[in-house]
Amino acid sequence: MALIKSIIKTLLVYYLLQSLFFFLCLRLWKTPGEPVFLIFLTVELVFYLAAFVFLAKNQKSFYRIRDGGREDSVNWATKITLFRITMLPFLVFLTLFSQWSSTRFGGVFVPGPVLTAAFALTFASDFFDGYIARTMGVETYIGKILDSASDYLLLGINAGAFFFLKILNPWLFAMIIGRLVFNSLVMLILFVVHKKLRPQTTPLGKVTIAVIMVLLVLETARFLGLPSLSLWIGYAERAAALVTGFSLIDKTVYLIRGLGFRAKEA
Repeated sequence: MALIKSIIKTLLVYYLLQSLFFFLCLRLWKTPGEPVFLIFLTVELVFYLAAFVFLAKNQKSFYRIRDGGREDSVNWATKITLFRITMLPFLVFLTLFSQWSSTRFGGVFVPGPVLTAAFALTFASDFFDGYIARTMGVETYIGKILDSASDYLLLGINAGAFFFLKILNPWLFAMIIGRLVFNSLVMLILFVVHKKLRPQTTPLGKVTIAVIMVLLVLETARFLGLPSLSLWIGYAERAAALVTGFSLIDKTVYLIRGLGFRAKEA
């Protein structure tokens, strides 16, 4: 029961803070706040309820990998991971209405810096949760699952939003989605073979995720209206494409090893 209360408290705090901040953004950008805000609250509520149901049904996964001890509350590392996951609908709405505000309203508040800062903070948390978990010795099985899920959800859906707004090149969007889908298939195959979900990654996989995250942050910088950034964004897109291509080969090798062909698992 203590764990359930901790989950509810964590999710409720994030829900209220994100809702308040988005409401302030709408007011400052002089958008038609009421209908937009109601849609946002509804989408957020559905997303948070789904997150709560998942966490409640997987309470047994709240155990420390180091010693197998059970967690009776959401530790700080997992709270940071949950922050990153719950930022998903917030970032999508912020992206859509940053574009809308900058092109249709042009209010007194410039949306670009807020959007870039929100993406940078969200993606930076991907480093801090792992660092805290390892340093404090509180790595949990649920934390590893949520960490992997956050990468797929954030990168896939936000890349889709950028593609929809014609911010991200179609070929690069296809590569990013292809990489995420392929990695999901690898995880599914290994789950079927081993009868257990084993969230693992390779060094190159971590680099790929980091490079794509940096790319998406740079893509948001287009809202800053600085032409000089276009050249750096172009370099970042090529780097992301190159690393993503190599990571597909890396994941293929990982799959072969995971299937048990007398090789040490990555």
